[in-house]
Amino acid sequence: MQKKASLYLLLLLIVPVILYGIFQISSLSEDEENINLIYQNQLDAILFSVNQYSDDVVNEWVMSLEEAITADNPDQELNSLLEVNPGIRMMFITDSVTGKADRIFPDSLSEDPLVSVVNGVLWERGRDIQNLRTYATAGYQKIESAQLESGEDLRTLMLYFVLKDKPGNSKRVGGILIDPESFIQVNLGPRLQTIAEERFVITAFRKEQEQAVFSTSDSVQADGNEESMAITKDFWLLPDYYLGIDAAGESVFDIIRARTLLNIGLLVVMLLILAAGLYLIFRNVRKELRLAQNKSEFVSNVSHELRTPLALISMFAETLEMGRVKNEEKKQEYYQIIHKETNRLTGIVNKILTFSQMDANRKEFHLHDADLNEIVCEIMDTYSFHFSQKGFESDLKKKEHILPVKADREAMQEVLINLLDNAIKYSGDAKKIEVLTGTKDKYAFVRVRDFGLGIRKEDQKQIFEKFYRVSTGDIAKSKGTGLGLSLVKHIIDNHGGRVEVDSSLGKGSDFTIYLPLIQTENV
Repeated sequence: MQKKASLYLLLLLIVPVILYGIFQISSLSEDEENINLIYQNQLDAILFSVNQYSDDVVNEWVMSLEEAITADNPDQELNSLLEVNPGIRMMFITDSVTGKADRIFPDSLSEDPLVSVVNGVLWERGRDIQNLRTYATAGYQKIESAQLESGEDLRTLMLYFVLKDKPGNSKRVGGILIDPESFIQVNLGPRLQTIAEERFVITAFRKEQEQAVFSTSDSVQADGNEESMAITKDFWLLPDYYLGIDAAGESVFDIIRARTLLNIGLLVVMLLILAAGLYLIFRNVRKELRLAQNKSEFVSNVSHELRTPLALISMFAETLEMGRVKNEEKKQEYYQIIHKETNRLTGIVNKILTFSQMDANRKEFHLHDADLNEIVCEIMDTYSFHFSQKGFESDLKKKEHILPVKADREAMQEVLINLLDNAIKYSGDAKKIEVLTGTKDKYAFVRVRDFGLGIRKEDQKQIFEKFYRVSTGDIAKSKGTGLGLSLVKHIIDNHGGRVEVDSSLGKGSDFTIYLPLIQTENV
């Protein structure tokens, strides 16, 4: 019954803790995923703004080109545009009929081999240019890009678009040739630094190239790569380049991982504390259940212990009272039985009363200088007749010198009586008891040894608890109240000493009590 109640209690306490822990960890993981998603969206929005800014820069160039070719002095306007934007390598305007670049800015590049490359690309992309003219007719100006292969070690990108230099004229095509890396460093760099501030690291990479083209952080500029970025996004206008962004200092993944580990660690600590508290509650409740069961068994055992001597006293007293015994020897025998059972009954009652006082902390001990050897000898002399009646062989081995201790003589006598009673009760067929006195370190000790039934290891930790009795084996069959060893421990504790037990099943038990010595001379 006790085991079943303990199991139910354990399940009632532990299962909610486990479920709570699982719920909290899953909620924590979900929260971290949401934080990560929000952060990713924020980073994505930043990269979007960078791409939007690069579009705005190019659109301003396109507008400047359109305004310049309609100005009174277009060459001067366009040269000024080239001077303030070193990322622009060349600008051109196509003839509306041939579709070839017939006006080149600056003029010094008119005979540059790059012009023929531009014309070749324009020819290849005739369908795309027609689509751009359709968009322009509808009022939407779109910019396309093409990577130029000039045979030189140049990274040149052509941006082409339909010019709206005259009302209703959407035939001519304009173009701007840029160095992408110069465009990123010169035209976009200041804007990237402004956006990044000290919170983010924004880096531009060239595809299929390990080194970064530009970064707002010098360390990333030196050895940055895509794997070091939290999120990447292609440039809209620069097909061979992409942007990467991450938090300054630790990466966002490191921050989220550290926060997750910290939160999980705190949750685990909290669960461990909660589990420890529940364990203490479970242990105390289980102890109370065991105590309640032991009390129930105690009442049963005491009832049996009291009923037996009372029945004998009543029976023999009634026999004598009715004059049924004529033989004088028989009468003496009955008187002895009545006397013995009365003493036994008195001992049980006194033990219960003493325990009651101790349990309520009302028992007072009067400690005086005493010789432990003397107390032991007195009890052994008193018990000599009892040993002979039970057929026991007793052996006292005491230390030659006195063992001075502070002790309550009556309490110590009760301790020894309880230990000797237990030794007799649990000796079985091995009717031999040894009593040994001596000193160890700063303590005097008394050891009571029997060679009987012994005690299991798992029971040895509980035999000093009140009402506890071994529930299985030959020991359980012996009569008793379960108070003797509890009284022994309580008395010895109040004397500042300790009790030790050494026992093995079938080999007997050693009970040793230690009391502090009050002097060391001749000890």
